[in-house]
Amino acid sequence: MRAEIGEDDMGVREFARILDRLEPVLPISQGLTYALGGGSPDASHYAHERDHMTQWFRSQESNGRGAYTRDTPNASAKRTYNRLLNPISVLWIAEALGEDEGVLRQASAAAQAESNYRSRPATVRKYVPWSRVYELALPLRPVPLPGKSRI
Repeated sequence: MRAEIGEDDMGVREFARILDRLEPVLPISQGLTYALGGGSPDASHYAHERDHMTQWFRSQESNGRGAYTRDTPNASAKRTYNRLLNPISVLWIAEALGEDEGVLRQASAAAQAESNYRSRPATVRKYVPWSRVYELALPLRPVPLPGKSRI
Protein backbone atom coordinates (compact mmCIF):
# COMPACT_ATOMS: atom_id res chain seq x y z
CA MET A 1 0.00 0.00 0.00
CA ARG A 2 1.44 3.37 -1.03
CA ALA A 3 1.56 6.29 1.35
CA GLU A 4 -0.51 9.33 0.51
CA ILE A 5 1.21 12.42 -0.84
CA GLY A 6 0.97 15.17 1.78
CA GLU A 7 0.56 18.92 1.36
CA ASP A 8 4.31 19.57 1.50
CA ASP A 9 5.15 16.76 -0.91
CA MET A 10 4.82 15.77 -4.55
CA GLY A 11 4.85 12.54 -6.48
CA VAL A 12 8.17 10.98 -7.46
CA ARG A 13 7.30 11.07 -11.18
CA GLU A 14 6.43 14.76 -11.02
CA PHE A 15 9.65 15.52 -9.13
CA ALA A 16 11.65 13.45 -11.66
CA ARG A 17 10.14 15.55 -14.48
CA ILE A 18 11.33 18.69 -12.69
CA LEU A 19 14.82 17.27 -12.19
CA ASP A 20 15.01 16.17 -15.81
CA ARG A 21 14.83 19.81 -16.96
CA LEU A 22 17.72 21.00 -14.76
CA GLU A 23 21.45 21.38 -15.44
CA PRO A 24 23.14 17.97 -15.48
CA VAL A 25 26.50 18.98 -13.94
CA LEU A 26 27.03 21.86 -11.53
CA PRO A 27 30.21 23.21 -9.92
CA ILE A 28 29.56 22.85 -6.19
CA SER A 29 28.15 19.31 -6.30
CA GLN A 30 30.85 18.36 -8.82
CA GLY A 31 33.44 19.73 -6.40
CA LEU A 32 32.01 17.54 -3.64
CA THR A 33 32.28 14.56 -5.98
CA TYR A 34 36.00 15.22 -6.41
CA ALA A 35 36.55 15.98 -2.72
CA LEU A 36 34.94 12.71 -1.65
CA GLY A 37 36.78 10.66 -4.25
CA GLY A 38 33.87 10.04 -6.62
CA GLY A 39 30.16 9.43 -6.42
CA SER A 40 28.24 6.36 -5.36
CA PRO A 41 29.05 3.11 -7.18
CA ASP A 42 25.66 3.12 -8.97
CA ALA A 43 26.29 6.69 -10.19
CA SER A 44 28.91 5.34 -12.58
CA HIS A 45 26.07 3.87 -14.66
CA TYR A 46 24.83 7.37 -15.53
CA ALA A 47 26.27 10.16 -17.66
CA HIS A 48 25.73 12.71 -14.87
CA GLU A 49 23.89 13.34 -11.64
CA ARG A 50 20.73 14.57 -13.39
CA ASP A 51 20.24 11.21 -15.11
CA HIS A 52 21.08 9.38 -11.88
CA MET A 53 18.51 11.28 -9.81
CA THR A 54 15.83 11.38 -12.49
CA GLN A 55 15.98 7.60 -12.80
CA TRP A 56 16.22 7.10 -9.04
CA PHE A 57 13.06 9.10 -8.36
CA ARG A 58 11.19 7.44 -11.24
CA SER A 59 12.13 3.96 -10.00
CA GLN A 60 10.58 4.50 -6.58
CA GLU A 61 7.08 3.63 -7.77
CA SER A 62 8.20 0.08 -8.51
CA ASN A 63 9.41 -2.68 -6.24
CA GLY A 64 12.93 -2.04 -7.49
CA ARG A 65 15.42 -4.73 -8.38
CA GLY A 66 18.66 -6.25 -7.19
CA ALA A 67 20.14 -4.48 -4.17
CA TYR A 68 17.41 -1.84 -4.47
CA THR A 69 14.41 -4.12 -3.97
CA ARG A 70 11.64 -2.69 -1.80
CA ASP A 71 8.53 -4.38 -0.38
CA THR A 72 6.28 -1.42 -1.04
CA PRO A 73 6.51 1.05 -3.91
CA ASN A 74 7.00 4.66 -2.85
CA ALA A 75 5.22 7.58 -4.52
CA SER A 76 6.57 10.31 -2.22
CA ALA A 77 9.35 12.62 -3.43
CA LYS A 78 9.76 13.87 0.14
CA ARG A 79 10.34 10.36 1.48
CA THR A 80 12.73 9.57 -1.36
CA TYR A 81 14.76 12.75 -0.79
CA ASN A 82 14.95 12.12 2.95
CA ARG A 83 16.18 8.56 2.35
CA LEU A 84 18.88 9.42 -0.19
CA LEU A 85 22.20 7.98 0.98
CA ASN A 86 24.44 9.94 -1.38
CA PRO A 87 25.47 13.44 -0.22
CA ILE A 88 26.44 14.39 -3.78
CA SER A 89 22.93 13.63 -5.00
CA VAL A 90 21.34 15.63 -2.18
CA LEU A 91 23.64 18.58 -2.88
CA TRP A 92 23.10 18.38 -6.67
CA ILE A 93 19.31 18.51 -6.23
CA ALA A 94 19.58 21.66 -4.12
CA GLU A 95 22.11 23.26 -6.46
CA ALA A 96 20.14 22.42 -9.59
CA LEU A 97 16.96 23.86 -8.07
CA GLY A 98 18.77 27.14 -7.39
CA GLU A 99 19.63 27.10 -3.70
CA ASP A 100 21.81 29.98 -2.48
CA GLU A 101 25.50 29.43 -3.28
CA GLY A 102 26.58 30.24 0.29
CA VAL A 103 24.25 27.59 1.71
CA LEU A 104 25.52 25.06 -0.85
CA ARG A 105 29.16 25.80 0.00
CA GLN A 106 28.47 25.43 3.72
CA ALA A 107 26.67 22.12 3.12
CA SER A 108 29.54 20.85 0.96
CA ALA A 109 32.15 21.84 3.54
CA ALA A 110 30.17 20.18 6.32
CA ALA A 111 29.82 16.97 4.29
CA GLN A 112 33.56 16.94 3.64
CA ALA A 113 34.28 17.48 7.35
CA GLU A 114 31.97 14.61 8.35
CA SER A 115 34.17 11.53 8.84
CA ASN A 116 31.26 9.07 8.93
CA TYR A 117 30.23 8.62 5.28
CA ARG A 118 26.81 7.34 6.33
CA SER A 119 26.11 10.66 8.07
CA ARG A 120 27.07 12.86 5.12
CA PRO A 121 23.67 12.92 3.38
CA ALA A 122 21.94 13.94 6.63
CA THR A 123 24.60 16.59 7.11
CA VAL A 124 23.75 18.12 3.71
CA ARG A 125 20.01 17.89 4.49
CA LYS A 126 20.57 19.98 7.64
CA TYR A 127 21.42 22.84 5.29
CA VAL A 128 18.84 21.98 2.64
CA PRO A 129 15.88 20.13 4.18
CA TRP A 130 13.00 18.85 2.09
CA SER A 131 10.94 21.94 3.00
CA ARG A 132 13.49 24.09 1.16
CA VAL A 133 13.73 21.71 -1.80
CA TYR A 134 9.94 21.75 -2.07
CA GLU A 135 9.90 25.55 -1.97
CA LEU A 136 12.48 25.72 -4.75
CA ALA A 137 10.71 23.07 -6.85
CA LEU A 138 7.18 24.49 -6.61
CA PRO A 139 7.59 27.14 -9.33
CA LEU A 140 9.00 24.47 -11.65
CA ARG A 141 6.05 22.08 -11.37
CA PRO A 142 4.70 20.99 -14.74
CA VAL A 143 1.21 22.27 -15.43
CA PRO A 144 -1.13 19.24 -15.44
CA LEU A 145 -3.30 18.62 -18.46
CA PRO A 146 -7.03 19.10 -17.89
CA GLY A 147 -8.47 16.05 -16.20
CA LYS A 148 -5.06 14.67 -15.24
CA SER A 149 -3.67 14.42 -11.73
CA ARG A 150 -0.23 15.80 -10.80
CA ILE A 151 1.14 12.38 -9.84
